Amino acid sequence: MSKTKYVLYYCVSCNKETKMGVVGTMEGSENKVWYRCTRCHHSTMIDISKRPSDSVIKFIKEDCTSYSPERSYTVGELIYHNTWDDMGKVTAKEKTSSGGRAILVSFEKLGSRRLIENLAAE
Repeated sequence: MSKTKYVLYYCVSCNKETKMGVVGTMEGSENKVWYRCTRCHHSTMIDISKRPSDSVIKFIKEDCTSYSPERSYTVGELIYHNTWDDMGKVTAKEKTSSGGRAILVSFEKLGSRRLIENLAAE
């Protein structure tokens, strides 16, 4: 099993659609795979024959934008973080308590992280 294979699936523990990582397959059944939620670590079995193929998250480094705190990003944009050597997708935008702006990025290896965006250079 590949450690970097994830799917978007509804987690009954988190009560929302989250990124799930492959844990293993069920013996005797090729279409049933165990997945673990990257947020709460709840495991669930998913029948991949019934799952739509577009829910598999695929990251290609060439399609990603290099992350910089000075840039502004859109929801759905793919980001590559040079320091962490990880790729992710912007899932949400929000305001910080100090009035700045932040993005929530679902990374391939690190999971969800909050990053600053549109930071004014002094």
